[in-house]
Amino acid sequence: MQHSAATPAPATRRQSNRWKHASSAVVLREKRFSPSKLAVLIGVASQAGLDAGAVLAGTGLDVESIADPFTLTSPLQFLTAARNAVGQYGESDLGVRVGRQMHVSSYGMYGYALLCTGTMADMFDTAVKYFELVNGVFDLCWVGHEGVASWLFPQREEVLLPEVDDQLYRFLIDLQITVHATVTKDVMGTWCVPAHAAFTQAEPPHAAALAEALECPLAFGQPRNTLSYPAAWLSRAPQLANPITAAQVSTECARLLETFRWQAGVSRRVYQELIRTPGQFPVIDQIAGNLCMTSRTLRRKLDAEGTSYSELLTSVRKALAIDYLTTTTLGTEDIALTLGFSDAVGFRHAFKRWTGKTPHEVRQNRTTAASGPSGDQ
Repeated sequence: MQHSAATPAPATRRQSNRWKHASSAVVLREKRFSPSKLAVLIGVASQAGLDAGAVLAGTGLDVESIADPFTLTSPLQFLTAARNAVGQYGESDLGVRVGRQMHVSSYGMYGYALLCTGTMADMFDTAVKYFELVNGVFDLCWVGHEGVASWLFPQREEVLLPEVDDQLYRFLIDLQITVHATVTKDVMGTWCVPAHAAFTQAEPPHAAALAEALECPLAFGQPRNTLSYPAAWLSRAPQLANPITAAQVSTECARLLETFRWQAGVSRRVYQELIRTPGQFPVIDQIAGNLCMTSRTLRRKLDAEGTSYSELLTSVRKALAIDYLTTTTLGTEDIALTLGFSDAVGFRHAFKRWTGKTPHEVRQNRTTAASGPSGDQ
């Protein structure tokens, strides 16, 4: 689909699929990212008087390893440290404070690719295209709709992450939205501030800090989390735009991405087997055969990666359930049967346990989500 930078078609959408097509139980544990994001979190936490060792508890990392540029870290390690920091901090503005310190230079080759793009629209598309190169915990998605270009961030029930309570969810949303605003200004210039931002949660005590960081009108209690820019700006060039360098860096990012995918662990390979034919989930013995190993060896390898067949199957069911509820008109009974449940009651109970919401509550948000970032003016 072609994309017009100046006037995007209604509901033009660019979306990464990292978390939709690879289970959080798998991707979360993959140690293949620079420690830069964790280093910023530890730095901000230390400035706030928190003990760095306590923030890193349960991550298997220490301050020295975070300072080592060759340390490889995982999204789960960042999520664990963030959970620790949020629990110890006592205030609500930690996500904003961390997000303001996450500059484009924190992202290595990915950040360089953003800096060199030809237009703001190219920068947005590049951010989505190579998202798997960064230690992120949310998928990236932006839409062009009714004169605005908006980044969309997940609602509470869409988050496919373990043990994310309302406090940690607030941190992650504030962090992601603030990072987007910070990096966009790094790439485009300080003039490039959002038109408006919207949050699904109620107005927090740190609303003034958010307003200062984002430099735009804010709205709370909205149907979607969004950060919006005038669509007319999409054709503008970044400060360091260079088409030749952009092509070279994009090629290098594509090579890195392909390397990452080839190096994926056995957990991801099992997940891919499970999603190959949704609704016909192979048992572990069949998957082991497909991977040319015994089921005992497969169980041992999964255990070494911190997961299991049953955990991966649950992750697949949860991801597919949310996808079916938000992108199709399938009834609850049909979804239950497709996911291998004997009846809709069992599916509803499982879905409530997975997400904290009923299938009906999630489906109610579908029309609002599909209509674009309305209601956040």
